[in-house]
Amino acid sequence: MKVSAVGFGCGGLMQAPFRKERMAVLGSAVEHGITHFDTARMYGLGLAESELGVFLRTVNRDAVTVATKFGIDVGGAARRLGRFQAPARALLRKAPALRRAVKRQQEPDLTPRRYDAGAATRSLDLSLAALGVDYVDILFVHGPRPFDTVASDELGEFFERAHRQGKIRAWGVSQDEGLEVDFARAFAPRGVSQVRGDLLGPPPRPADLAFGVFNRAYTTLSAALSADAGTAERWRETLEVDPLAPGVLPRLILASSATATSCRAILYSSTDPRRVADAAQAVSSPPDAGLLRRFLALAQQLRPGPAA
Repeated sequence: MKVSAVGFGCGGLMQAPFRKERMAVLGSAVEHGITHFDTARMYGLGLAESELGVFLRTVNRDAVTVATKFGIDVGGAARRLGRFQAPARALLRKAPALRRAVKRQQEPDLTPRRYDAGAATRSLDLSLAALGVDYVDILFVHGPRPFDTVASDELGEFFERAHRQGKIRAWGVSQDEGLEVDFARAFAPRGVSQVRGDLLGPPPRPADLAFGVFNRAYTTLSAALSADAGTAERWRETLEVDPLAPGVLPRLILASSATATSCRAILYSSTDPRRVADAAQAVSSPPDAGLLRRFLALAQQLRPGPAA
């Protein structure tokens, strides 16, 4: 199975408060060659899968690949609230202070999770119904942490059975934190591995897909260059291009992320169709290899050192 070099991450899809905007950004992805879509049961307070499903009915299903995940869900109350998130998100978009206050209230859930065949079976059937499809291309174990339990033997049997039933084409692990524990190893060599990483903090091992490649890298690099005129000038001289010129830094980050993370493909997310188009172009028509090598060498100097 092949996926596009840039996939579209649906984690923030519902941040666009209106369906017309959401369909526009998904349409921009396909128009510019992004044909892999990554979602999960929990995304968009449980509504991202069904929203992606609306879009999938407008395209050739066999021309796109779809990944979803199981193991992290939202409760019934959150799902009911999800129906009202469009006006809420529209309000938060206009009130940055309120948006920051809401984010501060979001505490991480440290309750241990168990990933087993029963949970996977129930979640997959719900995902297929929400997406309105007969199969998904990849089913991921969603974000296991070092203190979680992954019943790999029974999950391996479940994945094989679901594959024979035509419900999934591939399976694997999408890991966000605690990367020192390699949960994907249990499903090698057939399993698909997806990890968080960027050019400032590459994952500890190669993987098939990387997510989270853009935001932290862009925020950190642009802040460093804006804060220090000497650093900005040194980068301009080395790169022979102004990294702070509009669009330059995003293009360099996206074009170099697969190499920097040692992953075959990357995921990108935005609610702006133009940025999705720019991301696709950055990877399909990258700057010359010499420029990217110089950029990665400069960026490596800004990587955080090991914790004391």
